[in-house]
Amino acid sequence: MQLPSELLHPLAGLRLLARGDARGLSHFDISDDGVIRSFRAALFCLPALIVYAVLRRIEFLQVLPDLGRPHLVYIFQVLVIEASNWCFTVVFLTLAGFVLGLRPLVRPLIVMLNWAAVPFVYAVSILLYPVLLLLDDRSTLQWMAATLLLLATLIGSLIVLWRILHTVIGGPKWRRTAFLLLTILPPLWMTHSLEKAMGLIVAHG
Repeated sequence: MQLPSELLHPLAGLRLLARGDARGLSHFDISDDGVIRSFRAALFCLPALIVYAVLRRIEFLQVLPDLGRPHLVYIFQVLVIEASNWCFTVVFLTLAGFVLGLRPLVRPLIVMLNWAAVPFVYAVSILLYPVLLLLDDRSTLQWMAATLLLLATLIGSLIVLWRILHTVIGGPKWRRTAFLLLTILPPLWMTHSLEKAMGLIVAHG
């Protein structure tokens, strides 16, 4: 199936930025309408997120009976968590931009974040997470393979993100590092807290 140009155009821009080509910035509409329209990326992510939510439900039931909560309720809760994480990330990206003196770049960074979420969500939900489930609680060798796969995905994503920020933000390394930490860590902590409060976390063994 051919991807729509609405998605291909910003993804091509991200590829250029990751290669150090600042011309990739021209692929992003940072007008008011462009910023709002970039949140349409969530619609492209929705099929992958539904698959992810279903797999999490299967994993949860393999560990803990959950007879009092219908499947659709659990799946809806997972989707709410993912939407919250997306919103938290946008909020903290904005705050990091203001704190670190990157206010003019906040709008393009939000647009880039939204469109970059599409390949990342599909990579995690459709490729990585099912493999991790298949290798979970198996032999030591399989556990090591799953761990290496997870680390490779995370490190690869961080490298690509770092290269994009190097092209877009530039400046000293400490500022890009601070931007990454402020944008990634608080949303992760808040999402984890929400998952615990909603009873979505599987406690293994």
